[in-house]
Amino acid sequence: MDRDQIAQEVLAAVGGKGNVTANDICMTRLRILTEDPSLVDTDQLSAARGVLGFVKRGANGIEVVFGPGKVEAVHEALVRLTGIEGNEGAFDETSSMPSPIHVHISHNPLRSAALAQSEEDGEDEPVEGASDTDDTATVEDLVSLLDDLDPAADAAEPLEVPAEEDEAETPEGPLRVLVINGPNINMLGIREPDIYGHDSYRAMLRVCHDAALEAGFADCTCFQSNHEGDLIDAIQDAYGTYAGIIINPGAYTHTSIAILDAAKAVGLPMIEVHISKLEDREDFRQVSYIRAACFETITGLGVEGYRKAMLDMAAHLGL
Repeated sequence: MDRDQIAQEVLAAVGGKGNVTANDICMTRLRILTEDPSLVDTDQLSAARGVLGFVKRGANGIEVVFGPGKVEAVHEALVRLTGIEGNEGAFDETSSMPSPIHVHISHNPLRSAALAQSEEDGEDEPVEGASDTDDTATVEDLVSLLDDLDPAADAAEPLEVPAEEDEAETPEGPLRVLVINGPNINMLGIREPDIYGHDSYRAMLRVCHDAALEAGFADCTCFQSNHEGDLIDAIQDAYGTYAGIIINPGAYTHTSIAILDAAKAVGLPMIEVHISKLEDREDFRQVSYIRAACFETITGLGVEGYRKAMLDMAAHLGL
């Protein structure tokens, strides 16, 4: 992934380098202060490659969330492009409360074209606020737990990865659920509709969000990537932040021991979902590695399988 191109996409979305007055990084977030916040195009920011979400801070601040190990390189590219060095002092975290974070799937040119076409066809825009969902899904700050850590902890020893037999850390406060989708799930409605149905990816996201509210979750984060490592990062990042994970690893279901290992490492309650009925498909699809980390598997219900998973996860957690 070209970090310079990512930085250019982010800059274009925030109104160009002339609109940037300060920048810095914190944990997995790229911080940007803008001269004119009205120039920020959140839809364009959502489509930038590698961006997991964004959260506004104050009148002029925006923080763009990347996966672990990515934000530093993008920040370096941003500094080169703007000529503005990082300035931690420009960001006063006590000055304002963050708005809800908006989370969306990884950039895909075909997806962007499909969304553009849907807008031309008059489909409803993703709803902001309480009725929003992945693609521009509104949830609590994905990294709020990190924000609450004592600053002195930065110098402490790294947190130990929980052993497989350890009980997963239970997040405090309202329970949140994470939905993870693997490769090609973003092509729903386009990809082999005779197998996967005609419901779009956006429709599936709405199902997840509506079901999460119905089930009593505080919010639902939806994440999709075509890359195995991104899925592993998302599972690891869920530790201590989410109460449970609903996962459709796509083709990685049948190949990825690494995703299984990540799921076992965090130890969170997990449900496996598949849109098609795997039992009736090819022999190689009869193998599921992730199933060993899940307490339930749902197949063959189309996008409604996510609704069932959400309700079953809530019941499992005692909501």
